[in-house]
Amino acid sequence: MKLKILIFTALFFIVSPAYCEKTLTVAFGNALAPWVFPETNSGIVVELISSALEPLGYKIIPVYIPYARRINSYKSGLVDVASDMNSNTIMAEHLNGYFSGPAYQYQNYLISLSVNNFSFKTLNDIASHSLISWQGATEHLGDNYKELVSKNPNYTETHDQALQVKMLFLKRFEVAQMDLQIFKFYRNKIHKSGLVDTSPSVDLFPILGASPNGFIFKDKNIRDLFVERLQQLRVSGEYKKIFDKYTLALN
Repeated sequence: MKLKILIFTALFFIVSPAYCEKTLTVAFGNALAPWVFPETNSGIVVELISSALEPLGYKIIPVYIPYARRINSYKSGLVDVASDMNSNTIMAEHLNGYFSGPAYQYQNYLISLSVNNFSFKTLNDIASHSLISWQGATEHLGDNYKELVSKNPNYTETHDQALQVKMLFLKRFEVAQMDLQIFKFYRNKIHKSGLVDTSPSVDLFPILGASPNGFIFKDKNIRDLFVERLQQLRVSGEYKKIFDKYTLALN
């Protein structure tokens, strides 16, 4: 009898969906510290989906690629999940799948060197200024932003957010538009490298406000599991611990 129980238990762990490891290929950004650290497979966004789904038997296979390639990889079925999505991008890019809803949010700022003495109160105030932003911003931030920058010949986007910081302090661009935590991380890293002096003071303009983001899934059931587990992480306090782990040192 005991032998039968042992055999049954072993078979349960082998065939039960709850215990079978299932791979899930997820597309993340490739230069988004502290949200994503490709070199260590870590960061806020990576840990959020890993902490939510790995206890359910899913093995996260990360792919670190620029935003445009992330969207194309999802469209072509090369990945199961894509990060940094919102309803604007999903509609603009005609993405088919199941959106998690907001799972985290970036705090987008317009950042300029204090020596310029700019005073930005609305988006229209930056219409004539040279602006470097992150790849995908025109689709991600809505029609007002898209219309404004489409008329600005001195607007550009890059997937390399460290480059945004360098270009700002080298005075190649008057304004950088980026998440505050990303700016803080790369400002400190570049300064320590000695390549660019990032010590000059800056002015921060929170005109764009928070940018809620989440994940788009090919599979509805996995999306539903993620949403349920994410709520559990919030209630347990694990969600806040993940953020604190990566952001407290930057504040």
